[in-house]
Amino acid sequence: MPLRTLPSRITRAIRRGWLVWTAALGVLAITTLALLDEQREFEGALVALARQQQMLALLLSDELGARLSAVRRDALLVADDVSAGHGPSMGMRKAYPSIEVRSSESAPSVRPPRTMSVRVPSTEGRTVELTVPVAWLMGPSARIERPEELVVLVRPPDEALWQAADGRQIESAPLAHAVEDGHDTTRLERDDAVALGLPNRRAVAAVAATDAGPLGRWTTAVVASASQERDRWDRARGRLLIGVLVPCALIVAFGATALRRQRRELELEKQLALAALVRESDERLARASRAATTGTLAMGIAHEISTPLGVIVGRAEQLAARVGEDPKAARAVRTINEQADRITQVVRGFLDLARGGSPSLRPVDPGDVARGALRLVEHRFVAAQVALVTVVDEGLPTLAGDLRLLEHAVVNLLLNACEASSPGTNVALSVRAADAGVDFIVEDRGAGIRPEDIARATEPFFTTKPEGSGLGLAIVHEIVNIHRGSLALEPHEGGGTRARIHVPAQGEECSDA
Repeated sequence: MPLRTLPSRITRAIRRGWLVWTAALGVLAITTLALLDEQREFEGALVALARQQQMLALLLSDELGARLSAVRRDALLVADDVSAGHGPSMGMRKAYPSIEVRSSESAPSVRPPRTMSVRVPSTEGRTVELTVPVAWLMGPSARIERPEELVVLVRPPDEALWQAADGRQIESAPLAHAVEDGHDTTRLERDDAVALGLPNRRAVAAVAATDAGPLGRWTTAVVASASQERDRWDRARGRLLIGVLVPCALIVAFGATALRRQRRELELEKQLALAALVRESDERLARASRAATTGTLAMGIAHEISTPLGVIVGRAEQLAARVGEDPKAARAVRTINEQADRITQVVRGFLDLARGGSPSLRPVDPGDVARGALRLVEHRFVAAQVALVTVVDEGLPTLAGDLRLLEHAVVNLLLNACEASSPGTNVALSVRAADAGVDFIVEDRGAGIRPEDIARATEPFFTTKPEGSGLGLAIVHEIVNIHRGSLALEPHEGGGTRARIHVPAQGEECSDA
């Protein structure tokens, strides 16, 4: 492919495919907007989930504060018992796994597993350290926890690790940052959620602080996995993509099929139009060839006729000098001269037509055309035993034309009608005014013309008669054309053929001449 044609081909391809590109961009825009709307719905669900955890964290914080107050009260009772000289009561020893009363400088002891140490300062400078079971201190939290869905954590004062209800100690940077920054809620990424024992999904957390007075500031955190919301969003996104992409794919498939079919139909129409154009060109060439052949034939016939016609005229002139006073012979010689002169005029008219010239147009009476044609064909009708009925209207407009040629055109139609008629039938010739001109209508009751032959009837050498030349209607058509008229052939109702020659009335240019 030449390099200079590549950009033009790309440009043409883009122009042809602008509809496809526009549809694709429209589908992409709709899908993007729908996904953004679903994303907003998902974010809204996360915000709502975080608010729920915030309310739960506040409730658990209040419960933790109440339990810490009870522990502080028990620690003060233990301090009073120690000051009185006797140890903690039996009930206290059963409630707490370990009870120690020590000075503030002494180091704390190691607490048993799944316990938390609560240190309460007394009024005598001593510190009472109670070991509290985590299950008791976080009793409500243990009841509301759901495996892989929700986790409750508590962070004692001055400690970095969070205490879970099952005794685990967990470090969580997002929760610590939320507490330091004073945020009530925060979000945890997948890795942080997995570290807390939640599924590999994003999670939301809410934190609430509990001020326990001398026991310090405790923090409660409620962490919930957003797996359900994420799964719902994934399902909604899948439904959305299916709902958009499947119809679009069907539309694209049907559209592509329709475009291919339309392209094939257009290609077929183009081929048919090209074939019709070639056929029409061939027909025009054939008609031109036949017209040239007809012209050559006409000139040859005219040349061949002129010599014997000159001999006939010469012999008629010699006879005219010898007939003397015989009126019958004189009339016969005069008729010979008149018909020879008529033949000469018709031949000259044919030669003008063959050379492409136009005949001299003079005012012509339509009645004269009809009467002249009748005189020329009446003997043929008598011989064929066919009646000829003529109706010529009065007050017909004057025509501009060549009388001999118009007579010849009507004669050809009458002879065709006579040859097509059976003995005992009749042929009608009507001359009437019509459409700013005159119609010469010839009707017969013969076999009639077939509809498929009407279009070719005026072509030179086309004939349906065994002995026909195929030139009669072609000559009529040419004569009518040079008179700016029209020739119409049609089957007659009830059988036969109806031929109509329409010649426009004389124009101002002819009347002035």
